[in-house]
Amino acid sequence: MAKPLSSQPNSVTEVNACVSTIEGRRAKGDTTFRQWVLQNQIGVCVTILTMIFALHNLYPSLRPYTSPFLQLPHYQPEKGTYVQGWDDIYFAMGAILAFTAVRAIAIEWIFQPIARQWGLKKQKASLRFAEQGWILVYYGGYWTYGMFLWYNSKYWNNFREIWTDWPSRDIHGVLKWYCLTQLSFWLQQILVINIEERRKDHYQMLVHHIVTSTLLGSAYVYGFYNVANVVLCIMDIVDFMLPTAKMLKYLGYERACTVGFIVFLVTWVISRHVVYNLLWWSIYKNVPDVMPYGCYSATTTEMIDPNGPIDNWSHLLHPFQEIGGRICMSPRIKWVFLSFLLFLQVLALIWFTMILRVAVKVLKSGSAEDSRSDDEEDEPVETEESATINSITDSTNGTAVVSGSSGSAKLANGSSVQGHHPVRIRTGRGRVTLSDQNDRKALLGRIGCDKPT
Repeated sequence: MAKPLSSQPNSVTEVNACVSTIEGRRAKGDTTFRQWVLQNQIGVCVTILTMIFALHNLYPSLRPYTSPFLQLPHYQPEKGTYVQGWDDIYFAMGAILAFTAVRAIAIEWIFQPIARQWGLKKQKASLRFAEQGWILVYYGGYWTYGMFLWYNSKYWNNFREIWTDWPSRDIHGVLKWYCLTQLSFWLQQILVINIEERRKDHYQMLVHHIVTSTLLGSAYVYGFYNVANVVLCIMDIVDFMLPTAKMLKYLGYERACTVGFIVFLVTWVISRHVVYNLLWWSIYKNVPDVMPYGCYSATTTEMIDPNGPIDNWSHLLHPFQEIGGRICMSPRIKWVFLSFLLFLQVLALIWFTMILRVAVKVLKSGSAEDSRSDDEEDEPVETEESATINSITDSTNGTAVVSGSSGSAKLANGSSVQGHHPVRIRTGRGRVTLSDQNDRKALLGRIGCDKPT
């Protein structure tokens, strides 16, 4: 008597099960590797850096190979300054490892325990608080350091002086460290978003980080150190104010969060739409008056070809191909640079317009109180009057600003905000008010400065 199909050793069922198991193992293996890297990022990075440090101290003959990872390369003792060089790549690699380890340590060992001590017991809430804490520390520290460099420079309150040193490749150690570590941070961000759990805005953030890294790297190679310093200061001041407001909201400091948002809004206008445009105009007006068109020697800074480049586009790559070779300034280079800056300004105007539109809409709606629950399991019923989600992503770090809710709003850092409670419209003394949220709390909810739900 023939055996049933399911009991036969080579049955279709067993074949399908075998195939499914193999596919499942492959998928599981990929996920496990990413999780392993995520879970062991501190150990891996610290181990590599420790090995480099040990080899550097125990084997002096290897120091020419280990020094670029641990200290700024290409120092010129006779001038007391630094120049560019290929060893800068190794320094950036060491900084990437350091940033990865420091970020993980700050999130797991410092900010998450603080979040739990302050009552954020749930893993997701404490993780979001910790991520915002790291952003606050990084941007706050680098903005302070960048402002110190800017304030003590000759181009403080005088953008024309930004270009007087160009095309000199000499750079002071403090400024070189600042530029290279900022570039390393953005390269490290590309690594982080690929080893952590992917979020809905993964590809948008990936493109953003790649573009930012490309711009910073190009500015460094072309010797636009001063411009990079000013632009980073203008952008960084906004990038640490919003995380500050979010953390205050997580901890329940409503009034402080309100003040934080107001300061954030005012700072945005001054830095990104006033100072930034003054810088753009300075570049347009002062080039080529301060920096005449032509090709220069990267070593002597003397003009070697006043007629400028003959080719159309290949001269743009000269500084990348030969660091000590010639470097040119032409109308094409000027407008490529201005176009990138103008593109960033257009994005900033679009985001700011969205912020103002939401703010005005909320203020015209009236006042009430926000009765949203802190429980992640709560799922309030939505009404037709519920607002829709508008995510406003910051140009430098992609922080999402939530302008409303219809269902679950996804922040750029991966945290989700559950839907608002029903919005009940009532009239009183000729105006419309919202019974479930007041102007202040509604507006804070729309910038992502809300409770960790």
